Amino acid sequence: MSLTEAEHRAWTEAADGQRVSVWARERVQEQLEASTPGAGEVQELARIRADLARVGSNLNQLMRAVNQGQVVPTPQLHEAVEALARELGALRRALP
Repeated sequence: MSLTEAEHRAWTEAADGQRVSVWARERVQEQLEASTPGAGEVQELARIRADLARVGSNLNQLMRAVNQGQVVPTPQLHEAVEALARELGALRRALP
């Protein structure tokens, strides 16, 4: 890894007497461990994604029925469906 002189000085100071390579490796490892979800989190995310997929499927079925005239669309229904679609999109984008 290449560092500028200023970066090397800052890292050396932050390492507080520890070898910079050891200090940097520990910081990188900490970040990797912090950003890697645990098994429980992965299972929970899978459950949430499955729930969202079911809601999205139901939403698509409802809209198909509305478009085919099987359900009388009302302004409230249209507004609720659009709001739900926006929320689902935001949740999907927010999930890793």
